[in-house]
Amino acid sequence: MQRNFLIWLLASLFYAYQYILRVIPNIIIPELVVRFNIGTTEIGQFCGLYYVGYVLAHIPVGILLDRFGSKVVIPICIALTSLGALPLVSSNDWSYSIIGRIITGIGSSASVLGLFKIISIYYRREKFAMMFSISAIIGISGGVFATKPLHILFNKFGWDYVFVTFITLGLLLALVSFMFIPKIDTSEERLNIKSLSEVIFNKNVLLISLFGGFMVGPLEGFTDVWSATFLHEMYAIDRQVAYNISKWILIGFGFGYLSLSYLLEKKPTKHYEIIISCAMAMIIVFLLLFICNINSLLASILLFIVGFASAYQIVLTAKVVNLVKDDAVASAGSVSNAIVMSFGYFFHTVIANIMNFYWDGKIVDEKPLYGADVMVKSMLIIPICLLIGMIGFWLLKVISCKKS
Repeated sequence: MQRNFLIWLLASLFYAYQYILRVIPNIIIPELVVRFNIGTTEIGQFCGLYYVGYVLAHIPVGILLDRFGSKVVIPICIALTSLGALPLVSSNDWSYSIIGRIITGIGSSASVLGLFKIISIYYRREKFAMMFSISAIIGISGGVFATKPLHILFNKFGWDYVFVTFITLGLLLALVSFMFIPKIDTSEERLNIKSLSEVIFNKNVLLISLFGGFMVGPLEGFTDVWSATFLHEMYAIDRQVAYNISKWILIGFGFGYLSLSYLLEKKPTKHYEIIISCAMAMIIVFLLLFICNINSLLASILLFIVGFASAYQIVLTAKVVNLVKDDAVASAGSVSNAIVMSFGYFFHTVIANIMNFYWDGKIVDEKPLYGADVMVKSMLIIPICLLIGMIGFWLLKVISCKKS
């Protein structure tokens, strides 16, 4: 039991580690702009290409986990995740940092898939949901509680020291994982091509994942990079206070993950209703953020609601799993997650390009100054896509009701 817990904990720590690297641009945008002499378009590419690497590696990493086991694949992916940040300190050439970001995304794809694999091996089926929920909370906590300490460390010790330390910790985690994760015989495990093809050509799975992707903007476009900058530019909130407020999205996401799972357990046929409600809540919140003059307390509450509603993803995954046979559950989860995550690149690229188009290039105290008007125009894509996703799920609900 203790060994099983240790293996699960190592996989959960990997999930937290990659989550920190995923949201770290939210802290270092001003430094990136000045250090590499780049604009918001390049920032958007940098953040979005994480998802390109993540999505492209998703299914191959799943196959490798089945073929070679967690002992080999997870430590290698942890090392890739950490080494992807190396160009940020070892080179002033921006193209190397872009390549590194893709590598970080590739390595990070094993975090969720590795957890699926490890929990399914070392814990009974009825404990799967609970253990994965705890892992998700640990991972989200990494993004929540690392924001302020990292901001302080960057200011106190500097860019190079913090990144070298963080990369070293990642490599140590890879080494410890290799030492303690046992080798499991995978000779009998084969890739089920039939189950994978059934998922890929399942119209309902693809449509649900597609509409779910349109709704991921608040988490993968806004939270990852722009939430703190948005609060600072829109409401003149101090940057450090804005960093603290922005973490309420991830706190809300953690609460939503547990609460919506519980709600779905009580209302097992209400997938569409829950997702539509989440979309509507996020649309209302973003409209309030755009048109109201908001203080720190209200901003924290609104961002908590955004995070809570962003947990619709757990309901979406449950719906996808319900549409396939037992032998295709893993494939369905992998394909659906890849489609949803691919929208991260879309949102980062579109937001950055719109921002770059309207930004006048003004820099104050070595930090770019965008202005409230530019912020609203850039973020407007998020509620628009939320509306598309909500309408899509409403249509799926109508079709489902007619069939039944």
